[in-house]
Amino acid sequence: MFSAGLGGLFPAPAREDIQHALRALDDYSKPAILDIGTGSGAWCMEMARAFPNADVVGLDLVPVKASSVPPSNCHFEVGNADTDLAKMYAAESFDLVHARSMMQGVKDFPSFFQNVWRMLRPGGVFLVMDGRFVTWDDERQLIEYKEEGQPARNPNMHLMYRITDCVRGMGDEVWKKVDSFDLYLPVGDFDSETISPGQRLGGRLFAQSLSMLPDSIRPMLLSSSLKPEEVDRLTVELKEELKEPKVKQFSQ
Repeated sequence: MFSAGLGGLFPAPAREDIQHALRALDDYSKPAILDIGTGSGAWCMEMARAFPNADVVGLDLVPVKASSVPPSNCHFEVGNADTDLAKMYAAESFDLVHARSMMQGVKDFPSFFQNVWRMLRPGGVFLVMDGRFVTWDDERQLIEYKEEGQPARNPNMHLMYRITDCVRGMGDEVWKKVDSFDLYLPVGDFDSETISPGQRLGGRLFAQSLSMLPDSIRPMLLSSSLKPEEVDRLTVELKEELKEPKVKQFSQ
């Protein structure tokens, strides 16, 4: 989904820095990549194919069930990004640390960012991508919602919108350069003058992923005091809205 929207495995503004970080070095035997919160492991395997000279590690809370056999330069490990990074990885272990759509699970932002900085080799790149839990219209204006309820959330959720500030806040002597970019994906399969064909494909995949969400989190919804009939209603309404959106919405 993200790769389709980005037109590649990482955003164009970071391409030169990443390729430079993953070049063959005299100081280390091989460039190394860590993907935190790897999920399906798809990004890891694609990066391993794109950079066969690099060792690629995917980390997640549970064992990865890859859809295909990983390349020989790719493997997966089980660990908690909140508590295990310092125990699992030595200083200056990686040239690229990638964290996509997983920051909502991080309880201690300062400790997490400090660990990432510690694990990176000189000249390494930290690429973090995450979305805001709001949507935007075709003119990139924020869409206001009437909430049915306010669920319990990670107390650091307010920092999700300030990840760049958190990284910069570590000090000028820590990072050589800190950049940010925006990617808007349509929430659904619709056309717009403001998106590329890749972004439209990303939106179609995003909608497919969202349509499966209610079934996967049904136990959690039921445990939050919602009745089965309420969950059923919300599931039907979500799938109908994704199929025929009344308002063009974009995720950032």
